[in-house]
Amino acid sequence: MKEVVCEETNDNQKVFQGYLSMYPVSGIRMNAGILVLFFLNLFLIIPVLSVPYQRIYAYILLPPLAVMNIWAMALILAPRKLQLNYVLFRGVFGIVCSLGFMIVTQKFAYIGLGLETPWYTAFSFAAYGFALYQYICSHIRKLDSPRQKREEDSGLSKVSITLFTGLGYLLANLSLLYVSEDRVAIVLLCVYSMLSFVMFHFILELHRYYWLVRTGVRK
Repeated sequence: MKEVVCEETNDNQKVFQGYLSMYPVSGIRMNAGILVLFFLNLFLIIPVLSVPYQRIYAYILLPPLAVMNIWAMALILAPRKLQLNYVLFRGVFGIVCSLGFMIVTQKFAYIGLGLETPWYTAFSFAAYGFALYQYICSHIRKLDSPRQKREEDSGLSKVSITLFTGLGYLLANLSLLYVSEDRVAIVLLCVYSMLSFVMFHFILELHRYYWLVRTGVRK
């Protein structure tokens, strides 16, 4: 029993030490530029400002987009000084991007498809919150106990639950084909829904940043 416990402890330490590694300075400029100046701006500004234009979506999304662009420029100008800050940047990017995509899907649903029921918003954000919670729990459990995570891989893990939730939400969006003929809006709605779930990976950088700061890691 002692040998098993010691082996699991060593596994935890190795996984956690690797988890606390910093991103190389050489890649910060390019990555920050691609994430915000290209990806975030392209996928959020265009649908927010596109016809039919609705001020409410611009008021919600443009301020955080402006902050992310300024932050990205700071990282591009001083990547070495802001090496640790880049981890926080990735986490905040994940939140802005993921929630931004979810908000854009509301525009596609209510403005593009003409939905009037508030149940779509309630269902979409409930599915989003549930999937994110399951994903975070799975991530933390993997760090706490790699051995237990390997044992769970043979069964229904929380990542699988997250995947099934995302697929269920995607199918729910596809079902809108039966109530609308606007296939372009439905395809965009499905794409943005999928991207919002993919961004969970970046949101978890906040957990890494917390432990980097707590353990005093700077480089």
